[in-house]
Amino acid sequence: MSSGRGLLSFDPGVSGGWAWLAPNSTDMEVYAWRTETEFLEFLNPINPAGYTAVVEDVPAFVSSVTSNASSFKLGYNFGFLVGALRAKRFPVELVKPREWQKGLRGLKPKMGYTDRKRTIKDNAARLYPGLRVTNANADAVMIMDWRLNRDA
Repeated sequence: MSSGRGLLSFDPGVSGGWAWLAPNSTDMEVYAWRTETEFLEFLNPINPAGYTAVVEDVPAFVSSVTSNASSFKLGYNFGFLVGALRAKRFPVELVKPREWQKGLRGLKPKMGYTDRKRTIKDNAARLYPGLRVTNANADAVMIMDWRLNRDA
């Protein structure tokens, strides 16, 4: 599964998460976003030279049904993640949702939030049956899958 480099992928959403694949490993690990301190403690021992970090590049406007508070939190999380990763010297790649979601089974334009999240989670669970895929980490799993397949 890995091409030698480690990979980190991030969904900066309000209930987002991240996925981690150590260099030369085939065992992906997944995490739900909890606190900034917990995230920084996770990142601290990792040597950034052996990794690439992929972060979902969130749009400035999510949708008319997304609350101002949720939009603010999404933007805050995005800025925190990118800032923390770059401060620790991780190479950071940004990927638009439309790009990493392209070709996912069952995903359609204009789907509601709940149906979209369920479809992404179903895709992640189908592709990685050994992982404990949740709504919090499913996007990160599929972002990592997109990045791994881009290199293939």
